[in-house]
Amino acid sequence: MYQIYFLSIVTVVLSGVALAFERLDERLHIGSLFNAALFTSAGFRLGLGVVTVLVGIFQFLTVAPGDVPVVGDLIPAIAGIVLGGILMVEYYQAKSTVEDGFMSAVDRIFVRNASNFGVIGIIIAALHFLFHRVLFL
Repeated sequence: MYQIYFLSIVTVVLSGVALAFERLDERLHIGSLFNAALFTSAGFRLGLGVVTVLVGIFQFLTVAPGDVPVVGDLIPAIAGIVLGGILMVEYYQAKSTVEDGFMSAVDRIFVRNASNFGVIGIIIAALHFLFHRVLFL
C-alpha cells in the first residue's frame, strides 16, 4: 500500500529531524524550516514517536504492489520503530524518577546517540523515497 509507504517516509523524516534538531539547527539552520518550539515540545515528540512506531509495525504487515513481503521494506520499518522508540523513551525518562538497569542501558545506547540515529533515519528515509523498489530498502 502506497499510503503506508508515504507515511513511513514522512514519519521517519520528522522523527529524525526531532531527534537531531539541535545538531541540524546549528549546522544547517533547519530552525528556519521547522518550528523549533514544536520539535522540542515533549507532547509532540511523544505523539510523533507513537505514530512512527505504529507506521513501522504496519510496514511489516502491508506490502506495496510488486514488492517482496516483509523484507521489501525491512530497513525503513526497523528505522521507524527505533526512532519512535527513542522518542518515547526520552519522554518516559523526562517524566520518570525511577532508575533501573534496563533503562540505563537503553539510555547509554540509544538516547545519548539520538542525534546520530536521527541523521541516519533521515538518510534511510531519503534513500527509501528515491529507491523504493530496492530489496530491504
